[in-house]
Amino acid sequence: MNRRLPLVILSVAALVALPSTAASATGGGHHGSGKPGYSTGYDKPKPGKPKPAPQPTAAPGDLCGGTRADQVIPWDAYTCDQATGYFLYKKLDVRKPAGYWNSGRQHRVALHDVWAWPTADASARIEASKAQPRNPQIIPLELDATDAAAVCAERELYGLQVDLVGDGEAGRGLDVASLVPTVITPPHNQGGFPVPNTLAFYAHFEVRDIVDLDVFCAPVVVPTPSASPTPPPPPPPAPAPSPSPTSDVDDEPTVAPSPTPEPSPSETSEVLPAPAETPEPTPTATSAVTPAPTTPAPTPTERAEVLSAVDDDTLAATGTQAAVGLLAAIAAIAGGGALVLARRRHRMNG
Repeated sequence: MNRRLPLVILSVAALVALPSTAASATGGGHHGSGKPGYSTGYDKPKPGKPKPAPQPTAAPGDLCGGTRADQVIPWDAYTCDQATGYFLYKKLDVRKPAGYWNSGRQHRVALHDVWAWPTADASARIEASKAQPRNPQIIPLELDATDAAAVCAERELYGLQVDLVGDGEAGRGLDVASLVPTVITPPHNQGGFPVPNTLAFYAHFEVRDIVDLDVFCAPVVVPTPSASPTPPPPPPPAPAPSPSPTSDVDDEPTVAPSPTPEPSPSETSEVLPAPAETPEPTPTATSAVTPAPTTPAPTPTERAEVLSAVDDDTLAATGTQAAVGLLAAIAAIAGGGALVLARRRHRMNG
């Protein structure tokens, strides 16, 4: 009896150690995963403990490829939402290849709602999960201006981690896109994938192997704008029509005749001929031809007084008679003057 006891204890110990040994043999991935579909923190049932009671079967559409609720779904049978995160990082040692163990702090530079790789070249994958998705999409890496400048400044120093994520338990209904972290800090996987059965596949890449840095980092050539076309010369002006003779006469400005200047008194005296010498009259002749003194024309008042004195009654009776008398007086004066002139001319001619 005592001889069989050590053998029984040894057999029980072997049964306990066998599952954990098998699990570690299938490992080899980063993020603390044992095999594809498992993440750090997954609590497996231990031998010897009672199995959990079976859960009610979920609707087929919610099982994501599983057959019952809470079942761990193989990734090659998984049918629910997918997501892929691209994480850029600076390597700890530029002389060594990219990998989780040679990775500094990582930050997410892309998030896709499918499973994808940045290149179809399988040889570019470093430190990758053993299992691979069946039909991944190829989505090249794109960087913003800040990350592009950093990579172009140190081309050999940057690596890229790619994580393919899903909800690997039937009926759990997780928001897959929200499972992808924005920052991961190795080596303790801070900010990684704490929820079990979410990290499906992964791989690392040298950025220089998946991006043509000679083209990517080439300075942007700004095209020189072509010179603006020279405008055509303006058409020659139309010739002015030849003016007709009539238009010449009509178009000439009318020149006002200059007024003839009146001669000054000195000029008149120079131009007028000298008067003929008049013989001096003898005293007798002089006395004879002396013109009668000219009686000045009476003013209207004087005429009125004279006429009134001549015949007050007549003037009062009619103004016509007064006018006749005035005209007679003027005629008499004019006749006397004419007689005197006639006599002077007669004497001068005689």
